[in-house]
Amino acid sequence: MRLEDDFEVYTKELCKKIRNKDVHASLKLEISDHLQTLKEEALLAGLSEEEATAQALARMGDVKMLGKQLNKTHKAPMDIKTLIPVMIASLFGLLVMYYLQFHSTFTELQNLKVFNKSLIFYLVGILLMLGFSWLDYRKLLQYSKHLYVGTVLILLITVIFGVRVDGLPFLILGFANVNFIEITPFLLVISFAGIFHSWNWNDSRKSWLGVGILAFPILLLFTTSALATSIICIIGCIAIMLSSKASIKQTVAYAAATFIWPVFNLVILSQNYTLINTVDIKNLGASNVIGSSLHLTPNLISEVHTDLIFMYIIYSFGWLAAIIAVVLIVFFICRILRAAKNIPFIYGKMLVIGLAVTFASQFILSILTNLGFSPLSDAAMPFMSFGGTHILFEMIALGLILSIFKRRKAADIPGLT
Repeated sequence: MRLEDDFEVYTKELCKKIRNKDVHASLKLEISDHLQTLKEEALLAGLSEEEATAQALARMGDVKMLGKQLNKTHKAPMDIKTLIPVMIASLFGLLVMYYLQFHSTFTELQNLKVFNKSLIFYLVGILLMLGFSWLDYRKLLQYSKHLYVGTVLILLITVIFGVRVDGLPFLILGFANVNFIEITPFLLVISFAGIFHSWNWNDSRKSWLGVGILAFPILLLFTTSALATSIICIIGCIAIMLSSKASIKQTVAYAAATFIWPVFNLVILSQNYTLINTVDIKNLGASNVIGSSLHLTPNLISEVHTDLIFMYIIYSFGWLAAIIAVVLIVFFICRILRAAKNIPFIYGKMLVIGLAVTFASQFILSILTNLGFSPLSDAAMPFMSFGGTHILFEMIALGLILSIFKRRKAADIPGLT
C-alpha cells in the first residue's frame, strides 16, 4: 500500500508544477498508467516490489524537470487572434460615442452621456469577458435546461408585464428597464448547445419535442416588434439543428415554418415604412473616404447611437473607417468559425458555432439596415452600438469562446462527447 502511495505522491507533486488545472485529471491517469507499466516490467525482470517501484519512479524522471516540461506543453494562453479584432472594434465604438457626446449637436445624446456610460459598460464587459474566459465552460452544460427555462420565463414576464418602448417590451427591474429581448439569442444559443449536443433527432418523439423547445421562445418573440431578434434566433436555431445532426429535411421544415411570420412582416414593413429616408441616403452618397468632418453631425434620425451607428461612422469617419470596422468584425466571425472545426468536443463546437452565427446574423442585419436595404430597427452593431445589456452579453459570449479555445487540448469530461 505504501508503494502505491509513492506513485500518488509523485503524480501530486507533478501536478503542482502544471498551472493548467484542466489537464490535471487526465495527466494523473496517464502518469499513473505509465508508472504501473514500468513497475510491471521491472517485476517481470525479477525485481522485488519495492525495487520495481523505485525503478519505475527513476525511469519516469525527476518530478521537477518533468513538471516543467509538461507545464510548457499544456499551457493554455489567451487566443490573441480572436481577442484583438474585438478589442479594436470596441475601442472604435467607444471613440464614436465620444464624438457623439462631445462633438455633436444631439442634445439628447449629450444629456444621455453616451460616452460616459459606454466606458462603464466596456470596462465591466471586459472584466466579465476575462472572468468567463477563466471559467471552465464545460461546467455550464449541466445548467443548460435551467438556463433555457429561466430565459423563457423572463421572456414571458417581459412580454406580458414589460414597459413598451417603440413597441419593444423592456424588462422592469425597479432600478432600471433592461432590454432583455436583445440578449435572448445569446442565452438561447448557450442553453440549446447543452440541450441538443447529444439529441437523437431520429427518434420521432424527441424530434417533435426538440422542435417544440426550439420554437416556443420564437413564438414569444413573434408577439413583440422585435423582428430582427426573432430572425437572429431562428438562424441560431437552424445552426444548432444542423450541428446537432438534425436532418436537412427536419431543418428545412423548421426554417420554412418559423420564417413565415417574419417574412410576412418584412413585406408589410417594406411597403409601408422606410427607416432611413432619402436625405440620409444622400448624406451617405456625399461621404468620402476619410469622412466629412469629426465635428459635423449629419441630420440622421434619433437612433444614430444605436441602430444607425454604422451610418454615422460612414458619414463622420468615412468609408475607409467603416470598411476597417467591417473587416474587424468579419475577421472575428471567420476566425471563430474556422477554429470551431478543430474543437474535439461537440458541446464546445456547438457553442462556438451558435455564438458565431448569432454575431454574424446581428452584424449582417445591422449593416443592411444602415445601408437602407432592410426596414428592421432592432439589430445593434456587435461591440460598437450604444447599449448596456448587449455589450455586456457580447463580452460574456466572447469570454465563453476564449474559454473553449483555451481548453481545446484538455480532456473531455464524462458524458460530454
